[in-house]
Amino acid sequence: MISIVIPVFNNGAAMVRECHAALGALLATLSEPAEIIFVDDGSRDDTLEALKAIQRSDPRVRVLEFAANFGQHAAFSAGFDAVRGDVVVTMDVDLQADPADIPRMIAPLRNGYDLVSGVRTNRRDPAMRRLASRVVTRLVASMTGVKLRDVGCPFNAFTADVAKSLSAFGELRRFLKPLAVRVARSVTEVEVVHRQRAAHHVRTSYSGTRLLRLFMDFFVNSIGDLFAWLFAIASGAAAIGAIGFVIVAVMYLAGITRARYVIGALAGAFVATLVALLGLVGDYTQRIYRQSSGRPFYLIRRVHEQADGSREGGDGSRSQNQ
Repeated sequence: MISIVIPVFNNGAAMVRECHAALGALLATLSEPAEIIFVDDGSRDDTLEALKAIQRSDPRVRVLEFAANFGQHAAFSAGFDAVRGDVVVTMDVDLQADPADIPRMIAPLRNGYDLVSGVRTNRRDPAMRRLASRVVTRLVASMTGVKLRDVGCPFNAFTADVAKSLSAFGELRRFLKPLAVRVARSVTEVEVVHRQRAAHHVRTSYSGTRLLRLFMDFFVNSIGDLFAWLFAIASGAAAIGAIGFVIVAVMYLAGITRARYVIGALAGAFVATLVALLGLVGDYTQRIYRQSSGRPFYLIRRVHEQADGSREGGDGSRSQNQ
């Protein structure tokens, strides 16, 4: 069974209907059964009502309704936790990824791969967005060793085992692709068509600012002991600087050197001390960030599914705090 997970947020009724129609046409050509899981990330327009209407008419559709806006990665994670298939496909609702490429994405999984990463060819995004994506891809690769050509591509395929295992990683689920690569035993890439964003939805949910914030979040979670090393090295430099200052001060009092060297040695020791304090604060801030968070990763208000329309409570559709 194929499970297709699609996050939505204020995309509008026209777009979700268009996406569902395109997926329906593709699934009609496949021999495997399939389910489509739309995760509504707290939409405030007509998106959710359109999804509920689609769900009532198509038994393959399930709608996870978030209680608030938790972000795209939380939506993907909720979808992973809910899938019933053995193969999971992720994509955006805007149809920049062509659903016709889904058979090509899942084919390597049938041949033993655990993760198939999409690579967008001839990208139709604005130049600044493409540049930001390339920079983030290279930085992530250098920091984690994840050697993928398109880390940010939302069109991917996983085995259900890999997808469900990601829920054990807490806040690190904000970086699904690098995390999935770490969990998967075998990874491959497939080039996919990248189409122009639909005219009635030209705005992307990931602006350059949001991409930068996501990378900063990734940086804080992934740098390991960097701040501890910064503290150790800067503390050593501060100690050497303090000794140097004393030596230069004695030489100045003896008339051997000039006052500017004393000031320089003092300034060097002071800067090294500040850097050491920065490392200390950074290390403890990182620990606090990782270990304590009052916000749930996601909270499902209701699951809409064909069994009995829309339900609250019970195992299949209870509110979930993850």
